[in-house]
Amino acid sequence: MSNTNLDSALRRIAELQHGAVARAQGREVGGSAAAVRRRLAGPDWWALTDRVLILAGSCATYERRAMAAVLDAGGGSVVSHRAAAALWRIPGFTDEGMEVSRLRGGTRRPSTLSMIHEPSRLSPDHCGIVSGIPVTTPARTLFDLAASVHPRRAERALDNALARSLTTLNSLSAVVDELAARGRPGSALMVRLMSERDGNYVPPDSGLEARFMSLVRAAGLPAPVRQRNVGGKDWVGRVDYLFCPFKVIAEIDSAIHHSTKLDREADARRDRELEAAGFRVLRFRDHDIWQDPALVIRVLQSAFSAASAA
Repeated sequence: MSNTNLDSALRRIAELQHGAVARAQGREVGGSAAAVRRRLAGPDWWALTDRVLILAGSCATYERRAMAAVLDAGGGSVVSHRAAAALWRIPGFTDEGMEVSRLRGGTRRPSTLSMIHEPSRLSPDHCGIVSGIPVTTPARTLFDLAASVHPRRAERALDNALARSLTTLNSLSAVVDELAARGRPGSALMVRLMSERDGNYVPPDSGLEARFMSLVRAAGLPAPVRQRNVGGKDWVGRVDYLFCPFKVIAEIDSAIHHSTKLDREADARRDRELEAAGFRVLRFRDHDIWQDPALVIRVLQSAFSAASAA
């Protein structure tokens, strides 16, 4: 292959891979190892590692970093764990440290670009592509997170992925059914999280709502149903949380959406309609949930006691 043709081929590959090219890819398109190595003598390429070249002038993005890490780890490698969550744009995972998974039993070469995981099972169904980068699917990513981050962070990631339609409960169940086993990291947490979420589950779409649910759970209170349509003979509206046995509704009022005069009037009008239909409505401000959780729990417990005594 001529130098011109090799340069063109390498550039085409780099354009698809965020500026990163494996030396092995240069050989795959017909360039010799020596010819690929000579590219480093010019101004167009520089060596990130002894396996990965970077096209000069390409942007130093997180995507380039991820692609380079996959190329450096060897064939069949995929971005995984926290780095995969960042690529899937799951909130709470931004510019994370790089992590890559490759199937156990293959190459053992280390990498300076990422933390290498070597799971015993990494089926093709658990791998996907984001921006041209091999990456674990959202469902597999969430299972891996359950074994590597704080349980609350893993749960929040799961709910965020569901809320953004990155995955489904069915996809998550399939991964859990395939991977969960006694002693396998993350299994117990994922089994618990899935047991708490049935086909009607609606994930919280904000950190405020997630905080409320964590308070309820920590206090040992009955789990509410989220985003339930309620009313008497006629539909009144969809409420944030309904504690069914007590007919108690909890509404979460953020300062952004419930602070104007019109907002307050609309809330009061709906509360009257719900109370006329036999429900008790409790409203909690974001300040209450974040700064005075004991108050939130006391109000809920008092409402439940009153409903039980009625």
